[in-house]
Amino acid sequence: IYGTGDIEIEGRMVDARAVRANVERMHAVKPENGVMVVAVRSVASGLLVEVLDQIRLGGVTDISFGATK
Repeated sequence: IYGTGDIEIEGRMVDARAVRANVERMHAVKPENGVMVVAVRSVASGLLVEVLDQIRLGGVTDISFGATK
């Protein structure tokens, strides 16, 4: 997640509302995999929570975090 609010999944820019569908698709292919969320430190906390909620709704509970400057 970029400070501008842009979200990237597998090299593609997606809207926050598309996170769930993307996670569901990836989870169906490899259900054993978790999700790594990498966000810039300046990302709005509301957007981060929204993305995390969408990931959980997509069926993934194994979520890791990272941050960049």
